[in-house]
Amino acid sequence: MTIKTNIPENLELALNNLTERIKFSEPVKYYQIAQKRFTQDVAANKIMEDLSGLQRDIRQKQNNNQVTQQDLEKLRLLQTKAQENEVINFYAHSQQEAIGKLREINAEISNLLGIDFASLAKKSNC
Repeated sequence: MTIKTNIPENLELALNNLTERIKFSEPVKYYQIAQKRFTQDVAANKIMEDLSGLQRDIRQKQNNNQVTQQDLEKLRLLQTKAQENEVINFYAHSQQEAIGKLREINAEISNLLGIDFASLAKKSNC
């Protein structure tokens, strides 16, 4: 099914080329690999789930001034485990690299257009 748009054919072709280049850029490819590795790694997921749960618990305890030294020690231990986990590190690093590349692309497009390109996408609910 083809969706009719008001985009001129040459612009649509340029957008499709840009999309393909972004998808196959090194930072995005590494991010996709890292994301798959992370998704499949039970230990890495368990560490992140435990860390997220503990952070949530500590935030709730902070509201009632009930955070204990033991809570903080558990938090430090889980943070250390996360920092030492190769899969988590690769995932986090590749995610930041991909975000950086997308920001560069946005800045270049914005510069060429003379407007903030990302703000246009937000306003159009893309």
